[in-house]
Amino acid sequence: MKKNLSWYEFTQNNSGGSFEVDDKLCHRIFIEDENYENAKERALDMGVYFDGCDAGIDCPCCGDRWSDWENKVEFPIKYDSKNIFTEIIPYAQYLANEYGWTKPDARLYYKNGEVVEIFKKAT
Repeated sequence: MKKNLSWYEFTQNNSGGSFEVDDKLCHRIFIEDENYENAKERALDMGVYFDGCDAGIDCPCCGDRWSDWENKVEFPIKYDSKNIFTEIIPYAQYLANEYGWTKPDARLYYKNGEVVEIFKKAT
C-alpha cells in the first residue's frame, strides 16, 4: 500500500545578513514525507534548528534562521494567470529564479532518498 506523501517547505531567513549553505542546507529545502512531524525530524537531522535567537546563534533583530511552522506545499499553487504550479520541481525552480540567494537555491529531498538541487537560471 502506497503512503500519501506531501511536500513541506523550510525556508531560511538570512539572519545576521547571511545564509548557511552546506551539503544539506541552502536557502530553501523541500522534504517529501507522510506528515510534518516526520519532515521536521528529517530537517533537524540535516541541521535545521528553530531556536537560534534563544540560543544566541541568530541575530535577535533579524529573527530566527528557521521557523517551526507547518508549511505544507499544496498544489495547485497559483501566483498569477501565467504561473500555476502542479508539481514540485517547476514550483521550486520558479522560487529559485525569483528569489535565488544561494547555490543551490533549493534542495528537494524525496522520501525514497533522491535529492534534487535547484539553481537560479541565468537571465
